[in-house]
Amino acid sequence: MLPAEVLVNSIQQVQRIVHLLAKEHRGEPAGKRFRVPADIKERFGLVCKLPVAGGYDLPITIGTLTQVASNDEVFVAPDDEVFAVADRFQRLSRSLARDSHAIEHLVPDGQYQRWLVDAYKAIQPPEHLGLELTIEDAQGNAILRPSYVQDVRTHRRELVPPGPPERGRVVGRLVRMGFAKQSVELEHRREHTLTATYAAESEAALLARPRQLIQVRGNVCYDAAGDPVSITDIDEVNEVDESPLEVEEIVHGNVRYVANIPLRFDVAFDQSDALYDLQGPFGIHLSASSREELADALEAELRLLLADYGKGDPAHMSSDAKKLREQIRSRFGIR
Repeated sequence: MLPAEVLVNSIQQVQRIVHLLAKEHRGEPAGKRFRVPADIKERFGLVCKLPVAGGYDLPITIGTLTQVASNDEVFVAPDDEVFAVADRFQRLSRSLARDSHAIEHLVPDGQYQRWLVDAYKAIQPPEHLGLELTIEDAQGNAILRPSYVQDVRTHRRELVPPGPPERGRVVGRLVRMGFAKQSVELEHRREHTLTATYAAESEAALLARPRQLIQVRGNVCYDAAGDPVSITDIDEVNEVDESPLEVEEIVHGNVRYVANIPLRFDVAFDQSDALYDLQGPFGIHLSASSREELADALEAELRLLLADYGKGDPAHMSSDAKKLREQIRSRFGIR
């Protein structure tokens, strides 16, 4: 038997590696904390196919699933950039078997190194389960085996004191509360627990969400790798909410534009970078650190699209822009 959460975690770590390599391939700076732009998430997403009958083989490819109609999806074949990132993943994974320091030569940036090593190590299931994950290419040649990363330099956090606290949001599962010291423990990642203190006004919200995945805001200290190590003065507690956002109207220039069918936007929460992602009609893709910020960003984006395309002059638009213009005007009954 294979626990579903173990398989999901392994796939998430492979996806994390691919996203990191895509971002690094484009020459984007790592930044202090792991953030993946929406276009990279969409373009370099892993697509799981049906498992091989009678075994644990799970075919996975890198590409994009795009919704082209209300009930239809089409797989967009990988392009040259996707192939380049896939090749980079194979070369890096195979190199780790020959040289435990290969990552230093293939990925010069120290921050990317740390994130990649963490993800490679987290791919494997916990030892007590007696399970191992192997990745092979389409020809059955091993790309990654458990022994490949056993001797990799950890590149763990340097012995540098955490930086000064800054306002930020952290996601975790609430596992314990200490009322005397107004403290909580959050399971930020598997086998990684954070200690936090909270403001008195947040106690009721915390008590209402035992063992739930929550997003808290407070003064956060980050280590050298950009991961949170402590939180103080939690003053905002929100349950992670992935329900869709719907928009029935847009107010622009003191005019209400009502959609003939409400616009529905799918929302997903990425725990690894603590961001809400949204996508939906008119090719809109947005990210934000809270649902409130996501809703505000969506409202601003829709107003911008209405002004620039729905009410814009088609004489100066490309063919794609004209199509978008017609979609917006049709949806809101603009003549």
